Amino acid sequence: MKIRQIARSVMAAVIIGLACGFATLAKAKTTDQSDLWWIPNESGWGIQFVQEETTIFATMFVYGTDNRPAWYTATLSSVGFLTWTGKLYATTGPWFGNPVFDSSQVTVNPVGIMTFNAPTINGIATLTYDVNGVHVVKAIQRQTLVALNFNGTYVGTLSQLGSGLPCSPARNTSGTPATFQITQNGAAVTIVAIGSADTCNLSGAYTQAGHFGSVHGTYSCASGDSGTFAVFEMAVSWYDFRARTRLESQSGCTLKGYVNGLVQPPPTQ
Repeated sequence: MKIRQIARSVMAAVIIGLACGFATLAKAKTTDQSDLWWIPNESGWGIQFVQEETTIFATMFVYGTDNRPAWYTATLSSVGFLTWTGKLYATTGPWFGNPVFDSSQVTVNPVGIMTFNAPTINGIATLTYDVNGVHVVKAIQRQTLVALNFNGTYVGTLSQLGSGLPCSPARNTSGTPATFQITQNGAAVTIVAIGSADTCNLSGAYTQAGHFGSVHGTYSCASGDSGTFAVFEMAVSWYDFRARTRLESQSGCTLKGYVNGLVQPPPTQ
């Protein structure tokens, strides 16, 4: 089989997988840090990030020296190297039960600096902050609230880039159509990927961290190609799924890419 055909057909297979669990480097504009983050053995406090482009708004709920609830906010800007930083603020305001909110009672006081470093997508991140001279360093991770459900049929596109001698010259395939049939049963995932060049079957183990799922395993195609695959940073909604992908073909070709797909049949909402 020609290398280009192998690359295209195999990549069509991997993209339908769920998200990869091994440590994959995050990037400020491609990995969404929006999630509830925590330390499992320190349940009772946490921090929530909401990201738009390279800016993160952080809300942290902890406890003060009097053991009463306290919360802090920060707007963090990307400074490169998978790191965001910004001023940390303490705020106070009127009682929530007042019939009319009096904004004149709101106070916003800077108390220090917060820095967040997330070198992996589903792994451990470092949160560093100062509150009026008290320095804190925490190793935090995404908190999973519910298991994501990827079961269904999706029709979408993929874009890929090949590297390595067997892939030479590297080719970027943009907007290649494919259909994906995903069956998810607990930690077991099976996939049938149907593309213009090949039909491939994938099976792997599913893991999840926050709103990202991951899967990695092995694949085999009708063409005879096979290898290992990983699909990571995968999210799902009521109408679509999307992910980043990586596969290692038995030919020695490595392919990385992106995928999205729409639920079939379309939702009625």
